[in-house]
Amino acid sequence: MKNKTDSNNFDLLRNVLSFLVFFTHWNLLTAFDHDFFIFHLSGIAIDLFFVVSGFLIWWSYNGDQNVSNFYLKRFFRVFPLYLIIILLQTTFFIYFSNGSVVELSRYFIANILFLNFLSPTVGDVLNSLEVGAINGSLWTLKNEIAFYILVPLVYKLYVKYGMKALCCIYVCSLMYMFYFQYLNDGDIFYIQSLTNEKMLVQFPAQMRLFLAGIFLYIVFDKFGKYNPAIAAAACLISIILFRGNEFFRFTIYPFSLGLLLIYLVYYIKPIITKFDFSYSFYIVHFPLIQLAVLFDLNPSNPITSFILLFSLTVLISYLSEIYIEKPFIKLGRAIIKLKS
Repeated sequence: MKNKTDSNNFDLLRNVLSFLVFFTHWNLLTAFDHDFFIFHLSGIAIDLFFVVSGFLIWWSYNGDQNVSNFYLKRFFRVFPLYLIIILLQTTFFIYFSNGSVVELSRYFIANILFLNFLSPTVGDVLNSLEVGAINGSLWTLKNEIAFYILVPLVYKLYVKYGMKALCCIYVCSLMYMFYFQYLNDGDIFYIQSLTNEKMLVQFPAQMRLFLAGIFLYIVFDKFGKYNPAIAAAACLISIILFRGNEFFRFTIYPFSLGLLLIYLVYYIKPIITKFDFSYSFYIVHFPLIQLAVLFDLNPSNPITSFILLFSLTVLISYLSEIYIEKPFIKLGRAIIKLKS
């Protein structure tokens, strides 16, 4: 029987998912617009990231239910690199944007608080690009942060009420999605129907993906000794065939992703990696591509462009993991050890 602590492919999977997001963004931002499916998988990759987070973060909190320790670990894992990225992006706007001091201040404050959608750019410096935001990848982080904040509360509810509590939260997430998909006509809350699609990628909707990861963590030991290859294949086929169906995408899709996750992580021979720079890669790649296009540094040949930008992102991400992420993670652990 598999055990959660056995060797697994989580690091490898997270790196691969970040690569898939790069493929889509490179294809969009450089306007090469290739039709090959590998350049159109960022949505599934991001959704699977959320399921992975649900599984791993619940695992982390289950191992140490000290709330302050949990928040300290999350802070030093996420915020230091994020702060550096925001400072660099703000510096870029200071030198190259025609925005006012008020716009610059609004940009920094909104982004440092993970409210990137309130101020994705400054001035009109990016208006000529396919996407007018310096870092369109950052929208997912506010969903992650909201989930981190709620984990201790959700855990308490689970301890007190069991799976019923998680099911109720899951249903609330679905109700939110069905409301904005079918019921909102733009009158309530003054939300125009054209913004409904944006509302469907906000935290209440993504909570169902985190919960799918939590459910899988809790029932993991019940998978037994049988290899779930057939179930994983069925999940993959269902995702391919029915992902366009809204009912499937809202309700069953998170668990299809989750079962696929379990198979990929625990039932394929572990491929040990010496690094996990998926976080760095994810938040670095978008502005690198944007700047290459903006300053006309992107090669006109798509193969050369892809290899160059991908290699540069890998290098920066690898160095970031070594010199920024790992030292701050160690600092967080040291602080926790000192206060305990």
